[in-house]
Amino acid sequence: MSTARHIGDEKYVSFTSVKRNGEEVSLPVWIVQLSPSEVAFTSSGDAWKVKRVRANAQVALQPCDFRGRLLEGGHKVHGTARVVTPQENPQDLASVEKAVTKKYGIIARFVNLSSFLKGMFRRKESNDAAIIVRLSL
Repeated sequence: MSTARHIGDEKYVSFTSVKRNGEEVSLPVWIVQLSPSEVAFTSSGDAWKVKRVRANAQVALQPCDFRGRLLEGGHKVHGTARVVTPQENPQDLASVEKAVTKKYGIIARFVNLSSFLKGMFRRKESNDAAIIVRLSL
C-alpha cells in the first residue's frame, strides 16, 4: 500500500494536472524520490504537462501501470509542483536526471538518447525540464 512517503518507490505514477478550464489530465510518468517530501520526474520542456503546471501548480499522483491504469489499493497523494529547466535551475534539473538514471538505468539512458535525437530534427528547440512535486503530507 502506497503512502505519500512512498509514492517515489513506485515504478509508474499517474500524474494529474489541471487545464485552465478546470479539466483534469492524467498520464503515466516515471517517478523518483528526492527527499521525504519531494518527488520528481523529467519531461520535455515544451510538453503540455509543463505548461499546465506553470499555470496551476496543484497536482495529484497515484500508482499506476505503464499505460496509466490505476493500481488497485493505490492511494492518491496531492502536492504542489514546480518546473525546473537548465535556464532556471540547472542544479535541480541535474539532480532529477541523475536520480532517474539511477532508478531506471539503461532504459532511462535509451529514452534520453531518443529524445536528444528527436530534438536534433525539430525546427523548434525543445528544452529538457523536470517537474518537482512537494507532497502534501
